[in-house]
Amino acid sequence: MTVTVGDLVCMYRRKNKGLGLILEKIDDISESAGIDSSAILTDLNDLKENWFEKNQYKKRVVEEAADKTAAALFFSFNGQSWCSKPKYKFVRVQWFKSPSNYENTQTSEEIAWYPADWIRKIK
Repeated sequence: MTVTVGDLVCMYRRKNKGLGLILEKIDDISESAGIDSSAILTDLNDLKENWFEKNQYKKRVVEEAADKTAAALFFSFNGQSWCSKPKYKFVRVQWFKSPSNYENTQTSEEIAWYPADWIRKIK
């Protein structure tokens, strides 16, 4: 089920799911940032053994991007060792009841960006 701006949502995989409102949605982060995501992910995969070069590459791409905030958001989820599938759709959520975050009982951010597939609309 896709989410849209104005939907009441939760993070369905968390112990405490939370309750939030979608403020903003980006359907294609690479288009919004003005970057070529497939080439970037290939380059990052080639650099995975060298953390320093990988970090320098990320900084250079963010500096050259049309939207630096969107490019930084792209890298906060993509190109990480724990991210098996690339994330392109993102939503900005205002939390009324914060969801849990791993061993913490709730997240500390009241407004934050998340991959859209981490969020579900409340029925």
